[in-house]
Amino acid sequence: MRMKRRQFLATTAAALTFPYVGRVLGANEKLNIGVVGVAGRGGGNLKGVSGENIVALCDVDAARLTAAAKQFPAAKQYGDFRRMLKQKDIDAVVCSTPDHTHAVIGVAALKSGRHLYCEKPLAHTVSEVRAMTVAAAKHKRVTQMGTQIHAGSNYRRVVELVRSGAIGDVKEVHVWSGAAYGNIGLSAPDAPIAKGFDYDLWLGPLPYRPFRKEYAPFHWRHFWEFGGGTLADFWCHYSDLAHWALDLKHPLTIHAQGKKARPERVTVAMKVQYEYPARGAKPQVNLTWYQGGEKPAALTAQQKKKWGSGVLFVGEKGNLLSGYGNHVLLPEDKFKDFKRPPRSIPDSIGHHAEWIKACKEDGKATCDFSYSGPLAECALLGIVSHRVGNKKLEWDWKSMKATNCPEAERYVHHQYRNGWSL
Repeated sequence: MRMKRRQFLATTAAALTFPYVGRVLGANEKLNIGVVGVAGRGGGNLKGVSGENIVALCDVDAARLTAAAKQFPAAKQYGDFRRMLKQKDIDAVVCSTPDHTHAVIGVAALKSGRHLYCEKPLAHTVSEVRAMTVAAAKHKRVTQMGTQIHAGSNYRRVVELVRSGAIGDVKEVHVWSGAAYGNIGLSAPDAPIAKGFDYDLWLGPLPYRPFRKEYAPFHWRHFWEFGGGTLADFWCHYSDLAHWALDLKHPLTIHAQGKKARPERVTVAMKVQYEYPARGAKPQVNLTWYQGGEKPAALTAQQKKKWGSGVLFVGEKGNLLSGYGNHVLLPEDKFKDFKRPPRSIPDSIGHHAEWIKACKEDGKATCDFSYSGPLAECALLGIVSHRVGNKKLEWDWKSMKATNCPEAERYVHHQYRNGWSL
């Protein structure tokens, strides 16, 4: 059932006054956590923070909320995150909802003084990601983006190798994903909505549209209005490695290539080229993203078959090929007797544990929004370039403008329905 406008505005207005004042925690005290989005990825995040006090659970799907509550019977249950944020004892929030509601939940949590763990790619538009990054800094909250691979040992060893100069200066990087969102049909609109599923609240800040059965619970990633397909889902996992190893941040240009974007469903196969500026003594970097089948020409046929997804660093002295859990220096004969640099990046205690520890100690997590914000923006900029007709964008990151493409504004900035704001 759609929420009546008067009820909707009253709920929103009430949520704007947050009573919470952050408390100081001892090292052995447990964090009081509220979780928004409790199934799917949310279920994994719940497990990751389950050693703390789960004091609130929130989901627009009553069936999923009830199932999660069986594991945490002491937690209060909510259908609306705005009501949850009025619960005074919550120290931190975990957000695992679809991309299009990340920003309204995340910014509200940060403004209310809560620490925040939010799934990638942080938000649905560049302006929303920037708003979350700014809010985290302004309110001095501990944040972490949900890129769990960042905590793995393999990525740390790759970063050490690249930074040590093992393959020389890197001016070229290739990143590819074997995932292929967009291969989905469209059922008739106005499909029946499951009992207990608040579709209007699931839409959140987006204009109302007739429900299709493909939208929820998972296939929302196949639609531009809710997600961004493969690029939005996997860029932050794989390109994280390039950003981390090479200290990349804001690109100068972004150029998507592929078939014309469809109005509703995401594109299956495309390529995006990013140009990053020199960073001190480090040279300019050209990074190419591939999705939907194409892989770098620099790979051999055998490598293409073996590495369904991955990252290839092209250096002056050699190459480095990496996946989530393994990597290899190339050519292998050249590096067979290579002595690895000493470890300089400590192993992680775990992606969730790292965030929890930082919350208690007023510290900083490795994927806090000052790092992960620019990373997420790059994914969304690739989508912008594609949706404006595969135009090469000249990007001014400070003003959040494509200086040569005014039509990009439509996709860079969020547009909310009445009653919603950041």
